[in-house]
Amino acid sequence: MASRRRAGLGMEEAMTEDDSQTVPSRPVTTMVVSAACGLVFGFAIEKGKVYEPAVVKNQMLLVQFVMMKMFLSGVISGMFVMSIMSMLPFTRHQYLGAKSIFVKSVRGKGFLTASVGGVLLGAGMAAAGSCPGVILAQLGSGTENSMYTLLGAFFGTVLYGILEPVVTDLTKPKQAIRFQFLYNVYGSPYFAMALPFAAVLSLIVFTLELVYPWEDEVHIADSVYQSSSWITSPAWPPFLSGFVVGSLQVPVVLFIGDTLGASSSFCTITSQVFLHKSTKRLSPYLLKYQSGFQNWWQVVFVLSSVFGAFMSSIFSGTYGSVPGVSITQSFVGGALIIFGARLAGGCTSGHGLSGMGLLNLLSITTISAMFLGGVTTAKILQWLN
Repeated sequence: MASRRRAGLGMEEAMTEDDSQTVPSRPVTTMVVSAACGLVFGFAIEKGKVYEPAVVKNQMLLVQFVMMKMFLSGVISGMFVMSIMSMLPFTRHQYLGAKSIFVKSVRGKGFLTASVGGVLLGAGMAAAGSCPGVILAQLGSGTENSMYTLLGAFFGTVLYGILEPVVTDLTKPKQAIRFQFLYNVYGSPYFAMALPFAAVLSLIVFTLELVYPWEDEVHIADSVYQSSSWITSPAWPPFLSGFVVGSLQVPVVLFIGDTLGASSSFCTITSQVFLHKSTKRLSPYLLKYQSGFQNWWQVVFVLSSVFGAFMSSIFSGTYGSVPGVSITQSFVGGALIIFGARLAGGCTSGHGLSGMGLLNLLSITTISAMFLGGVTTAKILQWLN
């Protein structure tokens, strides 16, 4: 029995490794799909209200659960569609290729890096009321002081890029992690564990909605119900927004050959500063992100999310109406968000929506540490204020 499980596990790992070179052969298609997904992502983020700093902060204070409901709904829908793609013979190849790309993105990371990075990421989220996936959506929706959060994020990217060799030496695992995914531990296929896992998470979202109805939490006027369409509505139920975001895994996996993520786009953008010979030696880490469609598709994705959030806020008449946090908290929080995300190897999209959707153990560790760091920081800031 044990040998059969090991044999099955080895076969899946071999298939994944064989497919690790799956790269989109049509760059124009890749960028068009990236732009379209970014528009939908930004639109859904704005409608779900998780871009509002107060929503993020209140989640970390455990007094509002809009963010949790949307986040878990995104994980659930992503987990479901990736389970289907892993079973269908005509999509399994793309699923395995995207899974392999994800594994490569966290190669060299361990549970210490995941934990420390997750805590820093959560601390930054509690301070700035933002995360890598929504910083640019905040910018597009005219959120107060969002530009300072963006500047802090770029500062955090540069800082991590320069310190990366030292940080890696201090936190890298002594030996490779034997099991990358939760289902590997039990020797079962991905979908056999993912679908029941999604059902349990659905029950959690349902319970949260019963106890904390979204209409009461978002505090939107009756115009939510009087709006003539979903396009002009000031808010969507968080589980609907989460479902839309998680479902974006389908085009990203099938047409781009990757999974949802956001934080590495900051590395690609920032790395352009290090093109000159005199600056290249400052950050060999960032040089890896300077070129290639596997890097630039995510830049197109997050930049398109700016326009998606802008359109949503304009249609609903909410542009520029969302208050932010102080300039100091915005900048420091933005720096911590990206520094922590790069240390952990992913953010709320990469480790959260994609990694947890794939039942990756490092991702589960990162997100758990993120909430620990976020809740602790939010309580400290509340006490200081």
